[in-house]
Amino acid sequence: IEAACRIVILEDQLEEAQRINAEYRRAAESANPTAVA
Repeated sequence: IEAACRIVILEDQLEEAQRINAEYRRAAESANPTAVA
């Protein structure tokens, strides 16, 4: 049960990190569209 809780927490953190990363990438592209990696 403890491991399952840890997995759920990690999944939540991953989801949040991916959302923040997507927002940051959109902001970076709109600010400097020529520097798209």
